[in-house]
Amino acid sequence: MIGGIELGGTKCVLAVANDPLDIISKKIIGTSTPEKTFSEIYSFFSNYPVKKLGVGSFGPIVLNSESENYGIIVAESKDGWKDVNVVNYLADICSDVSIDTDVNAAAIGEYNYGLEDKYQTLAYVTVGTGIGVGILLDGRPYRGNFHLEAGHMRIPNTNNYPGVCKLHGDCWEGLASGPSMRARWGIDPVELPKDHEAWEIEAELLSLGLINIISNHSPDKIILGGGVMSQEHLLPMIRNNIAKIWNNFTPLVNLSNLITKPVLGKDSGIIGSLSLVC
Repeated sequence: MIGGIELGGTKCVLAVANDPLDIISKKIIGTSTPEKTFSEIYSFFSNYPVKKLGVGSFGPIVLNSESENYGIIVAESKDGWKDVNVVNYLADICSDVSIDTDVNAAAIGEYNYGLEDKYQTLAYVTVGTGIGVGILLDGRPYRGNFHLEAGHMRIPNTNNYPGVCKLHGDCWEGLASGPSMRARWGIDPVELPKDHEAWEIEAELLSLGLINIISNHSPDKIILGGGVMSQEHLLPMIRNNIAKIWNNFTPLVNLSNLITKPVLGKDSGIIGSLSLVC
């Protein structure tokens, strides 16, 4: 029996399974303080003798297992979580813990269990509480020196909106995440009508960041997940913007095939987290 945790900035998905596609039990809890969150995690797993535990966590988090800081969240991306060691907290559940970023885990889930084709370069972008980007090269996450934090890249900010990122203000996440939309329009994005100007602005902001990903990584597939992307009308708007901005500079595959929703839907992250120990 294996365990999986998708530790996001707003919610946390817990699961036990025989394998990533054979989930025995699953529970969703809120991500609040470290103490309360891990208490609920302990309670869930106390009923299951898991042998291995895969974790996809929000970050930025130290992923180098040889580092003395392995598993530590190094910035205050969520109040109260800076310097929290996720791996140490989970050691009481299982001694064999494998961890990656939540977006890398989602990408791995899609690559191994969702997509029919094994793309050489796969980009997974989640747009929700924050914006996260995972890049897989032949199915393996590209981390570089630390790990990617492309959600904090700079994009054009023509409206001079100050943004909501606590650390960078008007970075991509600060301009286009769910909390940014809520702050800008004073309402939860899901309550905005489809013809509201907010969606044109959101589609443009997301497109500008995606153009940077296309320019830097030339991916074969881009998957857009997260709560904001649950709005069905947003994806066609993004594709149209990409076509205009890129302007046939280099050949792209059909944008309906290049930029898609997750095949696994909302389960990409937890299936990917489970697959970290398979």
